[in-house]
Amino acid sequence: MSGCALSRKLDAFGPLTEQDRSALTGLTVYTRPVGRHVVLVEQDCAADHALIVFAGFVGRHKRRASGRRQILAYLIPGDLCDRGALHGYPLDHAIETLTHCRIARVPRAAYLDLLDNHPRIAFALQRARLAEEATGREWIANIGIRSGVERAAHLLCELLERLGSIGQASDGRFDLPLTQADLAEALGLSSVHMNRVLQTLRRDGMIALQGRHLRILAPRRLRQLAEFEAGYL
Repeated sequence: MSGCALSRKLDAFGPLTEQDRSALTGLTVYTRPVGRHVVLVEQDCAADHALIVFAGFVGRHKRRASGRRQILAYLIPGDLCDRGALHGYPLDHAIETLTHCRIARVPRAAYLDLLDNHPRIAFALQRARLAEEATGREWIANIGIRSGVERAAHLLCELLERLGSIGQASDGRFDLPLTQADLAEALGLSSVHMNRVLQTLRRDGMIALQGRHLRILAPRRLRQLAEFEAGYL
């Protein structure tokens, strides 16, 4: 399933061959289980490998000296960070697991060999980066011009699309193993405000949230509330 998520994501950005898919599946040899709240790359550090998420949720974030954190992006299965492997540049943010994960640390030499020998994968990754950049701009707009309820609605619509594209959401249902703090820190809200926002969405019959499982009950209304358009993905 994990290898399938990576292949499905990249195949959507550029058709892959069976050889390409086999090469991506081969990256699973580098995967290891990683617990919650493990920093994979520190801010201002350069990784000498590519990081690929094969299971779980990972966050990019900036943290203040006070400890307050702003989550800049969620990485889900099929997402990766290859800046260190490609360029050796240090990150201006940290990357940390938000849930129990399976993460591949692909050595630079092996990653560059993959790109050299599989140009379709390299092309798909370029297009995936464009979608990632567009998502980042959408998150800025989300915090800047939407109310708390609208922000949450937009994020949930986005997660439904992203998880659905890799076969991990169907019929409006998907696993959401994030805490309210994880959600609040992505949406620029306090934990108390985040709790009220989720209660509002429940009360209005738009979502049902039981433990780690979320169901969007009224997808059209939720999209209208958020003014969500999936084209940027």
